[in-house]
Amino acid sequence: MQTRRLILARHGQTEWNSATRYQGKTDVQLNDPGRLQAGRLAARLSSWEPELFFTSPLSRARETAEIVREGLQMEERPALTVLGDLAEIDFGDWEGKTIPEIEASYGKLYRDWREDPSRVTPPGGESFPQVLERVGRAFERILAGPAGRILVVGHGGIMRAALVRLLGVSSSLVWRMRMDNCSMLGIDFWKDRAMLAFSNDAVHLLVEGEEEARRLPIPE
Repeated sequence: MQTRRLILARHGQTEWNSATRYQGKTDVQLNDPGRLQAGRLAARLSSWEPELFFTSPLSRARETAEIVREGLQMEERPALTVLGDLAEIDFGDWEGKTIPEIEASYGKLYRDWREDPSRVTPPGGESFPQVLERVGRAFERILAGPAGRILVVGHGGIMRAALVRLLGVSSSLVWRMRMDNCSMLGIDFWKDRAMLAFSNDAVHLLVEGEEEARRLPIPE
């Protein structure tokens, strides 16, 4: 069976991640542990040889992508294409606040959003239907050609939205899916049918170093 594979990877850790602080469109940089995570991800993907490579414009994703690209063991590495539609969800007034702070200030609104983001919009932020619309545009471009191996580095919210758009997952399930920093999500395509290959694969972060991560296979 001849398939195409799309791998989506979340960016490395930031100081806001470690504090459970909502980032969204705020351009927070990787911290040192996040750069080490990106190095492990680069080692894991070093021999995968993607034909196309895309990233969000936000620095935490773009730096992760640059570290991964540098680690690819290819004579000609693919160009890194930046797509604005891959930027994280705009969380509006919640950006910069921790989860306990949001829960304390917004109570039921936040709980309802966590149950189904398609029914609630963060104050001053972006609705989930708007997110799905731009994620759809992004993946129409990403998947337009015949490339069999495609790599995308982005954000947890965007990876979840991609599952809704590409696999028809219910929006009520998106916040029940773990997407750890520098984890990978794999989607295979056969005759234009999308199939989940793996999710939240971060075993490269559990080994001692990049040499060990390099020996870990990509799931078949």
